Amino acid sequence: MDEGFSLSEAIRDSVGKRRLFSIAFLSTMAIALSIIESVVPRPLPWMRFGLANAVTLYAFAFLSPKEVLLVVLSRVFATSLLLGTFLSISFLLGFGGALTSFAVMLVFYKWFGKVFSLVGISVAGALASNFAQFWIVNALFIDSRVSFYFLPFIFLFALAGGTVSGFFSRFLVESL
Repeated sequence: MDEGFSLSEAIRDSVGKRRLFSIAFLSTMAIALSIIESVVPRPLPWMRFGLANAVTLYAFAFLSPKEVLLVVLSRVFATSLLLGTFLSISFLLGFGGALTSFAVMLVFYKWFGKVFSLVGISVAGALASNFAQFWIVNALFIDSRVSFYFLPFIFLFALAGGTVSGFFSRFLVESL
């Protein structure tokens, strides 16, 4: 028998049950926020505040990076399945943005957490997510220099969305 981590052992252990419950609860919260945000009218399709990233930031405070990644991946996959966008371009953009945002927020949280607030970490994640999505669209579909004129607007909205999401994550950390 492998001496490493096994899910069945973790479930039998009371600490493992609490961690599993935390992962499930945070995943559900992130999925709900993503679905709510998807039905809110917005002027352009890519303009989202990314409130589910606030849950990711909150999760960094209580879970291991692997567990936070599980929350992020379950949010992306479950939301796309529930909205009927699984394996669509919307899914591809969301998946790429979520993974990039997770990686950047993890680095900022772990290495620069004393320098940057949750709002700053959230803004870094939002900028990374939007850059990744911009890169995916340009690499696969547009391949035009004209699209680079949109970058300032995309990053400006990422700054606003990351700020909103960061304040929401700070609210979650202080309230829950």
